Amino acid sequence: MATTYETLTEIPEVAVDKVNFGHISAAYRRQRLHSHPRMAKTKKKAEVRTSKAKWFRQKGTGRARQGARNNPHLRGGGVVFGPIPGQRTVGLNKRVRRSALLSALRYHLENESVKVIKGGEFEDYVKTRDAYAALLDSGFSGSGLVVIRRGAPVTRALRNVAGISILAPDRLNVVNLVDAHFIIFTESALADARQHLAGTAVPAESELTQVTEPDGDEDDATEEGGAEDEQ
Repeated sequence: MATTYETLTEIPEVAVDKVNFGHISAAYRRQRLHSHPRMAKTKKKAEVRTSKAKWFRQKGTGRARQGARNNPHLRGGGVVFGPIPGQRTVGLNKRVRRSALLSALRYHLENESVKVIKGGEFEDYVKTRDAYAALLDSGFSGSGLVVIRRGAPVTRALRNVAGISILAPDRLNVVNLVDAHFIIFTESALADARQHLAGTAVPAESELTQVTEPDGDEDDATEEGGAEDEQ
């Protein structure tokens, strides 16, 4: 049986009148930069392991005088101003980040590239074949974003589908929205996403591509963080 879809052209919680491409661009660059820390590393003169002895005697050879082999001007020596590892950060206030998220959603709504799957049987699919067939009924093509509630069995079934990204409703972010050609919500995920957008839909630390599931120590970490903030 074909899966039934409904095209969304309006979400009341997307409270922006027009798309702000400037905010989207700034938030997109910030998120991509934060998700790729600088890993390049070169050795300085002190880090190069070579003999500290002179190559040859100071006088009498007819060659230019040279010291240790780890000098920067010699082959195999240290690098003076080479790159070092580190996390690059770009500041962006919450108002701009929220505007970017809502503007990205507004763009998809205006282009009618947002659909919601009617019924709850889609989230119970456990086979990739069934889940992929249901996505084909949407009429979309290319890379897309499927928003599903946490813990749904279909999440496992869609992991191997090329071009499909899976997100939880509270993990909507600018990069995934911009890179996607279409967005598909389940009914339960749409309700959760609307509830999230109605609150503080600010993609702060959740913008990182590496998302870790909360564990049992989350409450303790929250209390410690609150104590540090108070200090």
